[in-house]
Amino acid sequence: MGLSDKNIMKKMNFLVDKLGRPSTDIARNPVVLHLSLEKRIIPRCSVIQILIAKDLVKDDLSFSSFLLVNEKSFLKKYVSKFQDFAPPLLSLYQNKMDLLDVEIQFEKVGETKQL
Repeated sequence: MGLSDKNIMKKMNFLVDKLGRPSTDIARNPVVLHLSLEKRIIPRCSVIQILIAKDLVKDDLSFSSFLLVNEKSFLKKYVSKFQDFAPPLLSLYQNKMDLLDVEIQFEKVGETKQL
């Protein structure tokens, strides 16, 4: 596979423990383990988590639908399409924020809308 145990565990911990995805999702799409955690997995999962929280996409999306598509397709399908409903998406994605940062930003957006 060409990946270190540490690298695999880091990605598995993020996907399974932090996102709550079943390890079977990763087994079905093992190529996900070859993707960059910081440059691709975290930013895209962060966008998807916001979309799920706002009920804009289903929470049972497969990894292949958002992690394995090219950049242009991802931006079109998950960022540009929902800019009116979740304005911080492009900024979030471009800044490569972590999910913890996303939760803080998401709460701020929710507070702003409630005022």
